[in-house]
Amino acid sequence: MARRKGFRRSDGRRLAASILALALGLFLVSLALHPPRAAASPPHHHAPLGRVRAQPVHVHPPIQWAPPGAVPPFGLHEPDAALAVYGQSRLLYGKNLTQQGPVASTTKLMTAYLVAETLPMNQVVVISPSAAATGGSDMRMHPGERFTVRQLLTGMLLVSANDAAVALAQAVSGHTATFVALMNRTATRLGLHHTHYADPDGISPASTSSAGDLLRLAELDLSIPVLRQIVRTKTASLPNNPHIININGILWRDPTVIGLKTGWTSAAACTLVFAARRTVDGYPVTLVGVLLHARLFTTEYKDAESLLNWGYAAIAPTVDVLSFENQMPAALNPQSERTGAP
Repeated sequence: MARRKGFRRSDGRRLAASILALALGLFLVSLALHPPRAAASPPHHHAPLGRVRAQPVHVHPPIQWAPPGAVPPFGLHEPDAALAVYGQSRLLYGKNLTQQGPVASTTKLMTAYLVAETLPMNQVVVISPSAAATGGSDMRMHPGERFTVRQLLTGMLLVSANDAAVALAQAVSGHTATFVALMNRTATRLGLHHTHYADPDGISPASTSSAGDLLRLAELDLSIPVLRQIVRTKTASLPNNPHIININGILWRDPTVIGLKTGWTSAAACTLVFAARRTVDGYPVTLVGVLLHARLFTTEYKDAESLLNWGYAAIAPTVDVLSFENQMPAALNPQSERTGAP
């Protein structure tokens, strides 16, 4: 009797399995003959916010970066240096990135950033006696003369005009001291922890920064089209100066260079913040670099060229994954502070 009942249970399981298999087969045939229609516009709330995105047609492999601490096969004459791919916030090379010291006229990169974020380029600035009396490199300005913001930026960035820097500072904040306070607040807001400003032009040895901070600031300036255009300009005509020449020597040595700024004081020695744009495997790639405290500009320009050549060679095997141009991270382009009040 037990054996007979067991047989019946086994037979029942076989029958159930056959029915399930038949039902599954009919379901699959139905799907093949009548595929379900996709919803015309699925509601976005069906998926968590931030996860709904179009799938790329082709997924590229990740970029293979130079390992941390990568060293080019040549020596640099500068104690502080940095090189990075613009817009990626990833270093190709760094040397004493946080070492703080005087940086001379590369201070003007912060002045340019604040001016471009605050003033219209066609705004007219009346030159004050204190701006006209500023020493060092200048635009031969006189009290009461009128210049546009763009003209003053051109003089400041091409011939490193200190009087233009002071005039722009006063145009933004009313007084130079108020503008310097704005510079320092902005440096703190941008995370430039090894930077402190004492003036808008860098004449003071108390205007200090580091290679890492200047690299970040250079990326910010390059993200502003008008500044990117001015720093790569070789010659210009300004009132009282019908023919000015960009004093950034590397701009004249290497046709791929697009600026940015040189500086020199006895305390800082030669300082250079530079960028170049080259096409690699069909993609435009911009590299940004910093070299600080060289004895001679000729040496610094040669080191900058060597560093650029090394950097492009380092990324060439993997650069075809995407174009780096205009890939500025949101963190590097915060909302500007538009008031000059301390």
